[in-house]
Amino acid sequence: MEEPTNLQIDKPEISFDGFSKWYEENKSKLLEEANEWKRQNEKLTSEFLKEWPLERLKTLNLDEYVIGKGSKNRSLCHEIENGKYAKMYLGIGGGNAGKFGIYWSKKAQAYYNQNNQAIPADELDEKFTLLKKDLLLILEKGINADFSDDVFNSSIRANSFFNRPALVTKLLCAYSKKEIFSGINMNKDKDQKKLWGRLVKLNKNGWVYKQNFDITAAIANKYPELDGCLLSSILWQYRNAALPDEDTNKNKLSADEKGKENMITYKNEYSTVVLNEKNVVFHGAPGTGKTYLANQIAADIVSDGLTTNVAKLTSEQKQRIGFVQFHPSYDYTDFVEGLRPATSDDGVVNFYLKSGSFMSFVEKAKAAKLVNGQDNFEEAWQKFFSEVTDQGIDGTGYNELKTLTGKPIKDLVSYDRNGMQGVYPDKTTMYWNHDQIYRVYCGLPGVPKGGLDSYRKAIVAHLKAKYGLKAYKPSVVSESNEKKYVFIIDEINRGEISKIFGELFFSIDPEYRDNEEGVFTQYANLHKNTEEKFYVPGNVYIIGTMNDIDRSVDTFDFAMRRRFTFIEITAEESAENMNLNPEVKEQMQRLNKAIIKEGGLTTDYQIGASYFKNLVSPEVTKANAPLWNNKLYPLLKDYFRGEREAKSKLAKISKSYFSKNKED
Repeated sequence: MEEPTNLQIDKPEISFDGFSKWYEENKSKLLEEANEWKRQNEKLTSEFLKEWPLERLKTLNLDEYVIGKGSKNRSLCHEIENGKYAKMYLGIGGGNAGKFGIYWSKKAQAYYNQNNQAIPADELDEKFTLLKKDLLLILEKGINADFSDDVFNSSIRANSFFNRPALVTKLLCAYSKKEIFSGINMNKDKDQKKLWGRLVKLNKNGWVYKQNFDITAAIANKYPELDGCLLSSILWQYRNAALPDEDTNKNKLSADEKGKENMITYKNEYSTVVLNEKNVVFHGAPGTGKTYLANQIAADIVSDGLTTNVAKLTSEQKQRIGFVQFHPSYDYTDFVEGLRPATSDDGVVNFYLKSGSFMSFVEKAKAAKLVNGQDNFEEAWQKFFSEVTDQGIDGTGYNELKTLTGKPIKDLVSYDRNGMQGVYPDKTTMYWNHDQIYRVYCGLPGVPKGGLDSYRKAIVAHLKAKYGLKAYKPSVVSESNEKKYVFIIDEINRGEISKIFGELFFSIDPEYRDNEEGVFTQYANLHKNTEEKFYVPGNVYIIGTMNDIDRSVDTFDFAMRRRFTFIEITAEESAENMNLNPEVKEQMQRLNKAIIKEGGLTTDYQIGASYFKNLVSPEVTKANAPLWNNKLYPLLKDYFRGEREAKSKLAKISKSYFSKNKED
């Protein structure tokens, strides 16, 4: 199919009025190209509906669906991604095959799930039946524009296809009797933030699907000659005309097989949830792998879907993941900012304002991208500082430094006070620290009045002569930081939330991200700029974890609850996530059923797969059961501490744990 060209015109305003003005000024050319594209697209759609009518999806078998194995590889997934219907409406090429929910791995000769894990043969039919049911349901509700149904509720995300809007939108366009959707993937991060979200705000009920429907309906209502199919072409051209050049791909209507549209497919199903909701708390029973999952998602997000393994990230990507663990004594000064003691060069203890873990992380995420600079000071300084330190330890001191007039500076030694490195001639009171010398390197006074800067300039000259220090060139701002940053708060409920977050309740709210009006922090009067306000940018995502049985759950602040999306990770899900040995998984399931049936407890007290992940095979007898004896049994004793029937309940649960026969 020929793609429409892009009109070379002035950038239109991003609003419905802006679209209207742009459309009316270019109407003739836009309609000419859109109608040509529509004729080709309708031909493809007609053939698709004959070959893949909606009724066929109800009786679809696994190999007719999955990519990688279908008859002559002409499965539904193959045909709409890379085959005959790849260019019908929007392209969905690129990314991992896991985006289809189930796929066939030729290398492993096995069916895999969306997390790229092999699916046990005895679970395959059930999983495909559920997957197909979800697909049919979301298509049925979408075709009828029933966005009030739970299938489109972004708070609960009950449907496994909800987070696959490119795939679902393509099928909704094809199967809808009227052109009520346009073939645009509105879930792309930059496009959503800079364009579609400014036309129609995302709602929890309906999400990008209702947004697509509303934009299409609003424009078609004003311009009756336009329908969803024509708008597929015209809205794409409007996108390319309205957005900055670096955010557009002006040669294609949609992503092709090479992924030029840069549609990211994440390996973990929850990654898209975190990106959409901004703040997510994973909660559940002990050992359900919530922290493990949080790290997987963080790696998935910062690597743009390349890996869920933190160890495989680049050093730069690892810097975009933050981690803290809350506890009862953790407070605002640890998290946001506060006064911290430090010893000055002359040995006097003073208090300095220091950013906490979250504020430091946020400032890093807000930092603009700097280019064309030259600054290797840290590298040269560390070489110099190490040599001064070594010679000081030897007792000789460093004796290679000279003043600008050529006089030797004898017996130079190093010091490190509260993280501030520096050097000084032994038995003198002349101290030259890292930051002062760096300021001189940048062409600034080392200290406000410039005292002793001649010595600091001598050190800079020495670093250039001996340690390869290059001439300083300031960087220039290129663009804002669009990379994704993920901040993990482990055991989020164990801290006193209101005390830790303070006025940040406002700033972390997804509705107020990127609001540069911000808030004054408690220490704003101590900032260099007392009018400076704090805000959280849209590229920062927060993941919290917490155990449901922890007594501190009850104290979790309701104001914070409203600002987070809560997702339960069950013991059963944890077994899937960690790919437990089937027999070990069965033993875990027996234990968890007994905790409810024999122990009379709720699912909150079930035990997750992280306890079992190192078991190669099930434990058979108490005499040879280190997991049971050292971890599980002590935990269960705590569950029933103080109960009159504790001993009896523990005995029954123990019997279930070691018995393969459920009737025993």
